[in-house]
Amino acid sequence: MGTTTTLVTVQEFLQLPEPEGQRHELIGGEVVDMGSGKVVHEIVKKNLIKVLVLWLAQRAIAEVFVETMFQLDDNTSLIPDLSVLFPGRATPGSTGLIQGAPELAIEVVSSETAARLEEKIELYLSNGSRSVWVAYPEQQVVWIYDSQKARKFDRNQTLEDPVVLPGFSAPVSDIFEGI
Repeated sequence: MGTTTTLVTVQEFLQLPEPEGQRHELIGGEVVDMGSGKVVHEIVKKNLIKVLVLWLAQRAIAEVFVETMFQLDDNTSLIPDLSVLFPGRATPGSTGLIQGAPELAIEVVSSETAARLEEKIELYLSNGSRSVWVAYPEQQVVWIYDSQKARKFDRNQTLEDPVVLPGFSAPVSDIFEGI
C-alpha cells in the first residue's frame, strides 16, 4: 500500500487492511508507509531498550513501550520506535489507542526523510511529548528535542534528559554498541 491521496481519519485508518510485513502511520489524514528496520536499526533499538529498562527498573517512574501506536488527533496516529509513558497512561482494561503523544518518543533513523522526521518531532511535541530522542546510527549521535531547544550528543558524551527523566544518564556509546 502506498501513500493515499484521499485523507482519512484515525478510525477509518484503523479499518484499512494492512498488508503482511508492512506498517503504516497516519499523518494529517495521509497514510504513510513506515520503513522496515534493518539490522543496525534494530540493534540501536535493542540497546536503547536495555539502557532505559535497566534505569527505569530502579526507579519505577515510567514504562518503556515498543512500536506502540498513539492517536495524537482525529487525523494523526504515530508509532515511535520506543516510547516512555508515565503511570496512568496505559491502564489495565483500556481499549483502543493511547491518546496523545508519549511523554518521551524515540525514533531511530533508518529511512525517514528529513522533512518527515521534522514533522513527526513537531507533532510529538505539540501533542504532549515532553521530549523526543532521535538516534542516528550512521553518525552515532542522538539529538534530544524539547519545547525549548535541541541538544546533540555524540558517541563520546553522556546522554542526559532532565526534562523527562531527571537523573538519567547513559554513555551514548552504549546506544551504538555492536554496530
